[in-house]
Amino acid sequence: MSYEKRVCVLKQLKKGFSADGGTLSGAVYAERLGEELTVTPRILGLSPVREGRYALAIWADNTVHVLALSGSEPVRVSPGPSVRAGFSALLVFLKTEPEPIAYGCCGAAPSGYETLLSAIRESGVKKKKETEEPVRPFREQKPYDDDAIAGNNYYQRPPHEDDEVPAVCGGDETAQADGAQPPEDDNADIVRPQGTLTYYNTVRKELQTALNTLPRDTRLNAVFPCSEWVCAEGALLGVIYKEGVPQFLCVAVEASGDPPAGMEKASFVPASAFDDKTGFWVVFQSADSGEYVTVSAS
Repeated sequence: MSYEKRVCVLKQLKKGFSADGGTLSGAVYAERLGEELTVTPRILGLSPVREGRYALAIWADNTVHVLALSGSEPVRVSPGPSVRAGFSALLVFLKTEPEPIAYGCCGAAPSGYETLLSAIRESGVKKKKETEEPVRPFREQKPYDDDAIAGNNYYQRPPHEDDEVPAVCGGDETAQADGAQPPEDDNADIVRPQGTLTYYNTVRKELQTALNTLPRDTRLNAVFPCSEWVCAEGALLGVIYKEGVPQFLCVAVEASGDPPAGMEKASFVPASAFDDKTGFWVVFQSADSGEYVTVSAS
């Protein structure tokens, strides 16, 4: 069974759609196993909207597919076009007329996005009924509990027989920055521990639920600008991104002195460049393998 993978880095076309007001960045991963194409958007800091929605148009092998986005959930197209020669992706905001937000291409894909924009206009996707995002209820924070976060694995839960096998998504250590095709591999359809977000995909549903429902916390954004955090059981759960792709899954507790019980693998992160005595003890786990990573002060 043939396997193809390409990565397309998006560049911002229009301001005003990032949650922090900065430049929107991210990437789109396209993986084709047999006849099924899996498209996974990894867009950092895309602002949520109450009116309108986002869509993604993909050009590959002289065909265009218009896909409705639901956060960073993978979208599957079957039968899907080949991406071996490259592909392009256009992110748009849909309300009345489609507004191009970000675009990227790799390989032999066209450098312009006019064909994709025309396909979105003709698809009628913008005519679907809009749904409002529910207002998040206020949640009373519970006191910090060592037992609630201590353990060998902060995110992993036991597998269930009804669980879906996660799609192989994300980058690859052999993939080039411009989306060049990685070398052929006879075992390409086997989940790899590095460069495929293997660990992240096993906990993605639970993590996304936490990020979408728990109260937001921005205290560590000054230290890790490309990250998002929520309060959970007196601690912080977070994801640190690199070029729009999850790099570390984290648990953090505000404290000084020795790390709290159960967080012996944590690294101390000062909350301010002017004070190295107060801050957070943070556990870093690789989004690829789930291995604990020690981060130095430098």
